[in-house]
Amino acid sequence: MKNYLIYILFAFVLSSCADNPERKNTTSEKKSKDDDQTEFSSDDLEKSLGKLGGMLNRGNEDGENDENSKLPEVEALEKLLQMSGMEGQGTNKAFQDLLTKDISSSGMFTTEAILSLLEQSGVSRVELEKLINNPDSLQVLVQEVEAKRKLEKQNEPKPKARITREQITSKNTPTGVSLEEAILIVQAESGPEATMAKLKTIDSLAGTNVMEKLDLTEAGYVMRDIERKHETPPTAKEKKEMELLNKLSGQLHSDKEAKQLLIDLKKTESDIASGSLKASPAYKRTIEGKAKIVRIYKNDLERKAKAAKLKFQKLNPDLYFGEESEATYVGHRRKAVYLPLGKLSFADAVVKANHPLLKTQEVKNVLGEPDVWQGFDMEDITGIHSLGLGGTITVQFTDNALTDVNGPDLYIFEIGQIEPTDLEISKDGKTWIHVGKIDGGVAEVDISPFVKHGELFYYVRLTDLKMESGLPGADVDAIAAIGAAMRLNLDSKVLFETGKSNLKPEGLIALKELAENIVVLKKGNVIVEGHTDDVGSAETNQKLSLARAKSVSAELKKLIPSSGFRWKEKGFGESQPLVENDTDENKAKNRRVDVLILPN
Repeated sequence: MKNYLIYILFAFVLSSCADNPERKNTTSEKKSKDDDQTEFSSDDLEKSLGKLGGMLNRGNEDGENDENSKLPEVEALEKLLQMSGMEGQGTNKAFQDLLTKDISSSGMFTTEAILSLLEQSGVSRVELEKLINNPDSLQVLVQEVEAKRKLEKQNEPKPKARITREQITSKNTPTGVSLEEAILIVQAESGPEATMAKLKTIDSLAGTNVMEKLDLTEAGYVMRDIERKHETPPTAKEKKEMELLNKLSGQLHSDKEAKQLLIDLKKTESDIASGSLKASPAYKRTIEGKAKIVRIYKNDLERKAKAAKLKFQKLNPDLYFGEESEATYVGHRRKAVYLPLGKLSFADAVVKANHPLLKTQEVKNVLGEPDVWQGFDMEDITGIHSLGLGGTITVQFTDNALTDVNGPDLYIFEIGQIEPTDLEISKDGKTWIHVGKIDGGVAEVDISPFVKHGELFYYVRLTDLKMESGLPGADVDAIAAIGAAMRLNLDSKVLFETGKSNLKPEGLIALKELAENIVVLKKGNVIVEGHTDDVGSAETNQKLSLARAKSVSAELKKLIPSSGFRWKEKGFGESQPLVENDTDENKAKNRRVDVLILPN
């Protein structure tokens, strides 16, 4: 098919140039005696190419629709045509000269480069050389293609008769056996596939000659419909699972989700095949069909994920926590969004929400990984929170933090169009930095112009800027820190006795659990911070907090001997409380040890 496209493309350009009635000779006709051919301008070629419309447009390498992207061989073909200056009966000498020029001097492809590129699209080098050296041969090739098509059309079998529902179910046959009954008998003996021998057997049982007149494809449809009509129906449980699979297979949110679903489907297939799981035919077909769909989707998403990861690591060569933590999610317009910390990257708590119509019951839908489910109607959409016109929401990262890396740092997972939304970030939820407006179809944000490198932010505030849409207000599914830092919190009461810095036995157990979370990341900068309440002097509290940070750090180093981590201890005393030190409960919250794992 690719061969035919290229042949016809050349032919179209040739014929368009030769037959263009608008072409006028506005220059003096100074021709040599040996040259009785006609020249064609670049305008002629442009008009011819314009008539081709979108024939040459294809998807880009990332699998995304980009109207400005073309495959390399298509670009080469267009450039070849643009350079050609072809004539009706031969090849322009200027074209031949240009093809033989070196790429460094002409800025174009050499003949060899063009041939190599076009050869990759399936056209043989011999045929391509014919086209370049002698365009007359193109006419022969096109004629051969047309002759072959006509021959194939002539040899196509004529469609056979069709069968009606009444003919299938009617028992008014010479034997009193309906075609439906005869089909079921034959299928029970020799399977559901349609063969001419089976069709004759069916007609023999019914005393007709209807089935053998059918095309095998048409007969196959009839026999399949009869088989499914009389098969054991799926159970209520199977129907529920089939409905869920229909939803899951079409709306996967990440590469890990796709991989796990395919594993589950293949296991179910295996259990059905072994007989350990009894299943209705419809359920079995659903499992097999969805496995094929999910495999295709998984492979496509993994390809996009690989490209997204390489792009991210090119910008941030030292920012990698390991395969166990990373994940790639499906963002706006099916964009692959790579997150080095995977599911830890998402917002964890809603601090405040304000909706103009007080519709805040769905605010927690913005937390955690993307989980939107869309149906045919707007009311079928679940898993999102719509801010409402002018509405706001403030979220907090508790087990991670937003920090600046090279490239985008924050990604807002929205459905539908990216509606104008105002973005602010904060370290403490009190003092805010205004980042600006998110819109224009871009859901990712680079905070570098507004922050210092290494600063950590735990709060994000979104405010809808009042643009009408199907669901009023920005429709948020999830909020992720691309440039993320992992943050783990330990209660000092579990680790230490009052006023002490030596770890208690139960504190050692807590650190073992903490170490398991850290070691998953493979590498990073580990900062251990000690904090106290405001009881006692500031100097005493600072020394105690630092001693506790060093105790925790020393034990974690024993539990995590990996050289991929670099360690640092800080004592902040009472200077960074989480809450006001106005009650015993709040003071207990402020007595803590925080462990941060930052990118190297």
